[in-house]
Amino acid sequence: MTGINRPYRPEEDFLGPPVSLTLSPADPQAGSPVTLTATLTNTTRIALRGTVLHLAVNGSGWRCGLGNLAPGTTATRSWRTMLPPNVEGKITFTAHAIFDVHRHGSDCARATTSVRLPHQSLVGAFDNVGIASDDAVTAADIDGSRSSLSAQALASVGLSPGAVVTYDGVPFTWPATEPGDKDNAVSSGQTVLLSGSGSRLAFLGTSTWGEGKGEGAVVYADGSKQRFPVAVPDWYGRSGSAAVVVPYRNIVTGRDETPVSLFVFDVRLQGKPLHSVVLPKVGDGLQAGVPALHIFAMAVA
Repeated sequence: MTGINRPYRPEEDFLGPPVSLTLSPADPQAGSPVTLTATLTNTTRIALRGTVLHLAVNGSGWRCGLGNLAPGTTATRSWRTMLPPNVEGKITFTAHAIFDVHRHGSDCARATTSVRLPHQSLVGAFDNVGIASDDAVTAADIDGSRSSLSAQALASVGLSPGAVVTYDGVPFTWPATEPGDKDNAVSSGQTVLLSGSGSRLAFLGTSTWGEGKGEGAVVYADGSKQRFPVAVPDWYGRSGSAAVVVPYRNIVTGRDETPVSLFVFDVRLQGKPLHSVVLPKVGDGLQAGVPALHIFAMAVA
């Protein structure tokens, strides 16, 4: 095979050239234009031959040829595109340059940045599977150690998919999901759009691996912000402050007869039209041994 046993050439052993990526505007919105600008600088001692630059949004995008870049030269390219009107959550922007470094090999340089756009609804923010059927207990993992809520146990207390239940005077709609589908948001500072107005914004959820403590914020249509703290108890066991107690849970080896608790927690509103809520920042996601707050439903009342 050509090139496998050729002599070592020191000029081919180098740190890859840097590529940078910027966005304009820096905080783009769904349905609006955004411009990606990438700059590749050849900081190596050899020419980068046949260079191709890819710019992408969530993996889909545009490519252009930059040709050969001599040592010390820089190339900058921009791409303007429209974000889809229904895009939500974490959006990743990428600049990826590919080039030949000799006749038998190529290399690349890459830069990424991301923004978090508001979710259109709480369902759009669901990022965890917390409910499993008793005959498929490994289909969910609510705590990072393969435990889960039982779909059958939930149904026995009125929480079947799509059920409307009232706790603490607030009607909630339980997720209309099948066991094994994403059914809750691990509360980590996501923004969810709201509409209307009321006196309370209430949540139905629970915590794993200890009390879920953090701060969220209600954003009103006039731009004002109301911060609020939460401290939601752990799910394990029958809590006296629970909105509903589920008779058992699933663990990786099957059924655990220990009951688990779900809770209602809320923030008193100022009566103004709503724009969005920033879910409490309890952690950065699901991890065994680290407290996490799971939100299954919310309602303005």
